[in-house]
Amino acid sequence: MKLFLFIFFLILTLPQASFALPIDWHGVLGVDTTLIDSYRRVEQTQQGTANTGSQELSLANGQHANASFKTYLFRLEPVLIVNDSSSIKMEFSNGYGRGGRLGTNDTTSKSADMANNLYYFNTVSPNSSGLLVNQLYMELYSDAATYQLGRHTANWGLGAVINSGENTWDRNFFVRDGITMKVKIGNFDFAPFISDFGACESLTRATKGSEYGFSALYDNPERDLAFGLYYSKKETSAFNGTVKSDIQATGTQTALGEASTKLTDIYLKKKFGMFQIGVEVPILSGDVGYLYTTQSKTNYKGKALLLEASFDFTDHSKLRVWAGNVAGDSGGQSSFDAMYLNPNYQIANLLFRYNLRAVADPTTYGLFDSYITNAKYAKLSYEYKSDKSKWSFAVLQAVANETAKAGTVSYNHLTNKNFNAQFDQSDSLGTEIDVDFDYQWNNEVILGGSFGYLLTGDYFAYTNTSTPNTTKNAMVMQLRSGIAF
Repeated sequence: MKLFLFIFFLILTLPQASFALPIDWHGVLGVDTTLIDSYRRVEQTQQGTANTGSQELSLANGQHANASFKTYLFRLEPVLIVNDSSSIKMEFSNGYGRGGRLGTNDTTSKSADMANNLYYFNTVSPNSSGLLVNQLYMELYSDAATYQLGRHTANWGLGAVINSGENTWDRNFFVRDGITMKVKIGNFDFAPFISDFGACESLTRATKGSEYGFSALYDNPERDLAFGLYYSKKETSAFNGTVKSDIQATGTQTALGEASTKLTDIYLKKKFGMFQIGVEVPILSGDVGYLYTTQSKTNYKGKALLLEASFDFTDHSKLRVWAGNVAGDSGGQSSFDAMYLNPNYQIANLLFRYNLRAVADPTTYGLFDSYITNAKYAKLSYEYKSDKSKWSFAVLQAVANETAKAGTVSYNHLTNKNFNAQFDQSDSLGTEIDVDFDYQWNNEVILGGSFGYLLTGDYFAYTNTSTPNTTKNAMVMQLRSGIAF
């Protein structure tokens, strides 16, 4: 990779006479500043963080309960046009989350828990290089198909699981290291693929990780109808260390070894005049390896049902609805059932959006390693858009699918660990009120801001003791500026 970068930048410095291949430059640079008031969402200073079942977040040094940080996002996406039948496409970035926090040099995601490992099981973890090559592939065009060879991305449906991270503020992206063939016949798009992943322990079959599958989409613009299926199967060998977990709270992350998981993702989109609806149903099945015991593998049964709908009142205003049911895990050892959506797929300005454990301990946890999981939610939004600006006013309510029940083994979706529940837990995650504003300064530059106020639910008061915390409402405010070119 270093050799490639040397050659690439050498080419850019060659005289024009010796360099005739055109380069199409694209990219994004964004900077934001964020304040989160009462990030712990409880009144107490600290009482239950040592309890494995507690939802309490650690208090930062100096007894500070408010968080403030500035981050940046950067990605450069040049396209080298070789000839009419081939091109080379790339994406470069640096740091953690395609950028990082201003004032630090974070380069990697730090969270080593079940949620993060299952997410990176479906993509590629960033490395610690100062310059990251997120994508590097050749695209070949023929009369029959388009071929992508190398490290490339993909997107499917609403982007709930397979998400290419193309929006300005997307900090994550799905990665496929392999070959994808795209075939289009009329209104049908068919894309089989095969790739490798996660084999870093050795170059033998003992640590091999592979994926294969296809996507099939029928898209008819004349009927405003699209529907299709994404299917993939991932397999890891016995000595593969891609997925690790400390779900039993032993204090040691252990590799789950041989695993075989399948993703079946159904997608439907239909438009009726001013009304549009989209539905995605991702289902994970198979086994996730030796999660609980080395004697038998654990079945994997994660699933979600997601809906997005909109109604256009005029060319400038619309009503939007989001609803979803994302599975959690009950703590039983017969199977693992929690579903973690792509961290790019977010529905609120505060709830689900940040890994708030990183506020007090940014050396251990990554701020953007946050996923919608274990939740039923509904969100209603009104949007108004003019030539230069867009306003959005929204209210969201969410409840947990799985909660701790006294006398049972339960699963803590904050710490991703099982624990013996001594008391019952509320299922109320809370109600959030959001306001968003964007101003298109010119064709490339956009200025914006966000506000969110969370009426915290009693789910977050749980400490697995006889004295639960008292919840406290939380608030987030953000200002941002981005350039897309």
